[in-house]
Order: sequence, then structure tokens, then C-alpha cells
Amino acid sequence: MIKEVFDLYNRHWFHILMWSFLLIVPITTFSFIGILYVFDSEGIHNPAYLAGWLLVLNFVLGIPPFLKLVMKDELDESMSVVEGLQFFLKQFGFVLLTSVAIYVIGLIGIYLLFIPSILALLFLLIFPFFSEKNSVKEVIVETFRKMKDENISLIGDLFIIVGLNLVIWTSVMMFMEQFDNNIMAFLLIRIMMNIIILPILYIYLTLRYRKNDVIQTIR
Repeated sequence: MIKEVFDLYNRHWFHILMWSFLLIVPITTFSFIGILYVFDSEGIHNPAYLAGWLLVLNFVLGIPPFLKLVMKDELDESMSVVEGLQFFLKQFGFVLLTSVAIYVIGLIGIYLLFIPSILALLFLLIFPFFSEKNSVKEVIVETFRKMKDENISLIGDLFIIVGLNLVIWTSVMMFMEQFDNNIMAFLLIRIMMNIIILPILYIYLTLRYRKNDVIQTIR
């Protein structure tokens, strides 16, 4: 599948580059500045919870155009950069509000032996990949069906995504310790990391959890 990911990346590098600069850059900037704000604000209790939500948004908000790109590619159809941006705007409100609701459920689950929290994290990982469905009910049903069918794989992918981000970010932090603390430098490095990593993860996860749906559509 890794080869398939990079083959698709190479075929659509222009679209991916444009969406990276038009979507991933501002989303990452908002998330980064928001995290700095909540930790510096004395009026916010438990800033780590809000910072965690901003990190979740940093990941899920940019998924829709890449999802549609992969689905179109699997059907041998083309799409424009503008079409991807329109799809992003169409899905933005739903992805945002659903992320808030599920994240709150996950926080409540911390006090319930973490089981709801784990389920909420798994849901947050893949529900945007079903966001193009016709109704909220269909999105929820399809997401839980995939969670049931791919539970072990989902947990593995969740650990890979979280672990990858932790390893890379820790490495960057250790590297930056050699220099003066510069918020702009940290932001630029974070942006570059996300431009490189997120499109690959989006493509991989779409192929991983939606490719069979496309195959059934073709048949």
C-alpha cells in the first residue's frame, strides 16, 4: 500500500501542494497559535484539554479534499483544485461540530475507565473519511461499522499516527534547544512537518478504509 500511496501522490502532486498551502498551512497556524494562547491564558482551566482539541482539529479538518481526490482517482476520474476547496468548505461545519461533540465525549470517558475515550479517539480518526455520506446517521453508522470490522488495524493506525507525531516533534524540540527559543521558527517547522506528513497520512487512511467502498461502486 505504501507504493500505492506514493504513486497517487506523484500523480496529483500539484493538487496536494496547493491544498497544503491553502488549507494545511492556515489550519496548522491557527492550531499552533491557539495552543500557545490557551497555555498562556490564566483564565482557562485545564488548558491541556483545549490544546488536545486543537491538535485533533489540526488533523481532521484538512481530510475532505484528499479523501475526494483518492476516491476520484480510484474511479479514474479527475478533479480540480477548486473542486477540492469547495468540498472542504462543504464539509467544514460538519467535521468541526462532530469533532467537538466526540472530543467532549472522550473527555468525559476519562472518568469511565477510559473506554469511551478510546472509542472517541478511534471515531475521530476515521469519521471524516465518511463525511461525504448523505446524512449524519449514515456517517455514524458507516464509521462504527468500520470500527467494528477494523478494530485492531484502527488501534494500530492510531498508535502509528500519535507515535509518529511525538517522535518527530520531540526530535525537532531537541534540535531547537540548540538555538534561542523562537516561536516563528517553531511554527515554520510545524508547518513544514504537516505539509510533508499529513497528505501522506490522509491518502494512506483513505486507501486503507475506503478503497473497498470504491471497488464495490465500480462493480
